[in-house]
Amino acid sequence: MRKYITLFVLLCVIPLAEAQEVGIIMGTARDLMRDNVEEGLIKLKGMGIKYIEGAGSRSMPRAQYKALLDKYDFDVVAGGVSFDKLESVDSVKVLIENLKFFGAEYAVCYWIPHQGDDFTFADMQKGIAVFNKAGKQLAEAGISLLYHAHGYEFRPYPGPGTMYDYMMENTDPRYVNIEMDVFWMRNPGQDPAALLRKYPGRYPITHLKDRLIGSVDNLDGRQDKERNVVLGTGDVNIAAVMKAAKEMGVKYHFIEDESSRADVQLPMHLNFLRSLENDVLAVELTVAKLHKAMVAADSLTLRNLTVEGLTYGHSSGAIEDREVYIGNLLNGTSDFSKIDFQDMDITVKGDVAWARGVMNAVLISNGKENPIGLKILYVFTKENGYWRLLSRQAVRLG
Repeated sequence: MRKYITLFVLLCVIPLAEAQEVGIIMGTARDLMRDNVEEGLIKLKGMGIKYIEGAGSRSMPRAQYKALLDKYDFDVVAGGVSFDKLESVDSVKVLIENLKFFGAEYAVCYWIPHQGDDFTFADMQKGIAVFNKAGKQLAEAGISLLYHAHGYEFRPYPGPGTMYDYMMENTDPRYVNIEMDVFWMRNPGQDPAALLRKYPGRYPITHLKDRLIGSVDNLDGRQDKERNVVLGTGDVNIAAVMKAAKEMGVKYHFIEDESSRADVQLPMHLNFLRSLENDVLAVELTVAKLHKAMVAADSLTLRNLTVEGLTYGHSSGAIEDREVYIGNLLNGTSDFSKIDFQDMDITVKGDVAWARGVMNAVLISNGKENPIGLKILYVFTKENGYWRLLSRQAVRLG
């Protein structure tokens, strides 16, 4: 019997979220720009960077700086604004003029003023009032206001949850949203990926930076800058952040590195993000190729895509090793004529990846087609640079 396969690959398999663009906040490039701004921009361009946060330069007039940004095709997405400038209608007008000059979509406030490390509920209430009022004025000019929290907002107050929860409930999402710095969300002991999911639609931008493993959590919004480490090597779990951000529709990620090694680490940050994206794509393609080989009973491909110690679990409870799994496909015991794999969700963590999805397949038994529906968990391990199936478990759809 001629076998065929219908695979919803890439755009058909996974409903992709809105594209996420990766850029940098310009403070990360401070050492590259210190001696010669134009040479620094050329280096950033060479790394593939286009999107930036920062509406102005401290070392040259804004018109000259804007001309250089235009020359090398940089896109200013956001610009920082100070809290005190948000308190006055007139000063907000000045902010709007500058942001529009650079073509920025977002205004970002990085701090709510408070005394020392004593952030109070009154400070939070004042911040909310200023943000809602200024955010409305900015929105009317076509600019979105974001607050960049630093972790001191997670202190308790006389109410449910934390002051951060109070802020999220009492800022108007039409006018005020959040730029999530994942380092500063991890620093008070929070899970950045969980926060992205807790408040969907509130985080159009993130700051990506990782924190040295072993760092001590605190609620002060402070940490040793040298604890900024290469993305993927710290305790923030950047892979989980990127996965949640894709699900929640985050639009932009800006790499931020406050350490003295920022210029050296920047290419390493970019390499991690690109390798993570490539690994997810490689797992998607591996799943598609595995299913195609199962339908075609292609023994060579099946061996190439599985490890020697494979454990292959069926919904019946039966477990096969690699030889039995491949043998049953070759001798017709497992005779697939069609496999559709939908709703695939992939997680990559180092050299291990897992993919969940729903398999709608057709098995041939005694010349008759028998449709089956299964929930599948695949676990892959990377061997010699290739993703290979380590384990599989199936559960019948309820």
